[in-house]
This record gives sequence, C-alpha cells and structure tokens, in this order.
Amino acid sequence: MANAQETAKKIMAHFDSKGWSIPDVASAMNISEQYLRKILKNPDDHWEQITNIISKYTIR
Repeated sequence: MANAQETAKKIMAHFDSKGWSIPDVASAMNISEQYLRKILKNPDDHWEQITNIISKYTIR
C-alpha cells in the first residue's frame, strides 16, 4: 500500500506539471482552497478524498 505522504507529493507534482495551482484545483473540484490544503497536509486522515482526487485527475 502506498504511503499517504508520498501519494500527496505525487498529487502535488502532477498539479505542478500541469501548471495548476491549489486555488485552481480547488475551484475545479468545487471545494474551498483551505479544505484542499487540509486534505493534502493530512492525507492519512482523508483517504477517501485523496482517492477521489487521484481518480478524477487519473494520477498514476
């Protein structure tokens, strides 16, 4: 099973490679920027949301 912190780093790397900022992604997901930052800072506590982000943006 993947480490939650590594997964969050992969998500951020994917966003950076596309040139997307946290506010852009939060707006596209229709959630607040603060909530997205909370998810990415504490991925162990937010596996369902992390999984949704991975599936929505097909991050591998």
